[in-house]
Amino acid sequence: MPSPLIYAVGDIHGSYYKLTRLLKHCNSHCGRRNARFVFVGDYIDRGQHSREVVELLIELQKSRPGEICCLRGNHEDMLISVLQDGNKALWLCNGGDMTLRSYGVTSAEAIPDEHLVWFDSLPLCESDDKRFFVHAGIRPGIPLNEQHEDDLLWIREPFLSDPHDHGLYIVHGHTPLETGEPEYWPNRLNLDTGAVFGGPLTAAVFDDSAVGPIAFVTDDGMVRKAEALIETPDC
Repeated sequence: MPSPLIYAVGDIHGSYYKLTRLLKHCNSHCGRRNARFVFVGDYIDRGQHSREVVELLIELQKSRPGEICCLRGNHEDMLISVLQDGNKALWLCNGGDMTLRSYGVTSAEAIPDEHLVWFDSLPLCESDDKRFFVHAGIRPGIPLNEQHEDDLLWIREPFLSDPHDHGLYIVHGHTPLETGEPEYWPNRLNLDTGAVFGGPLTAAVFDDSAVGPIAFVTDDGMVRKAEALIETPDC
């Protein structure tokens, strides 16, 4: 039997219709092979349909136990912080106002309890024997099991420009790519193709045959082999 496929999905930010289309294309792409999904965070804020995105992901986890992993992004973490310390300025200026609008409420406390519990339960990372899935990235030179929460959720540099092997292949989002293309390096993969800014919503496809991705699927139904997009960073 062929190995199961893993679909890693980039930042959604309330792009509900792109998400539903992408899931349909991924399910068609995998055919009869077993499939697992890893979402790298940022389900809410900026886009118009945060509530619908969260409801869909919660239902997917219930209907496909063990097959849907949703990681925490910095935007979910900002919302959790609002509930803990009441300081909502940072969240609102980063698109939290759109999340409140999608829920039809004026405060984070009025978001349904099931959703608030779900946000708080989201793990920071997921890994297998080849790959490390995380929202923002990692601090180079620090063992993966010793990474700081703030780095996993927020880091950009020095991670984005570091060409070294991190022990496992890093799959992340967080930094939107103006090209609308995934940033595919030998040591990492950035899947934030700017769905909420007009770019596609992208999933990378992995299996046991390689460490890096074998293909990319976008919400418009395009499927491309990964080898055509790999970049060699300047060292």
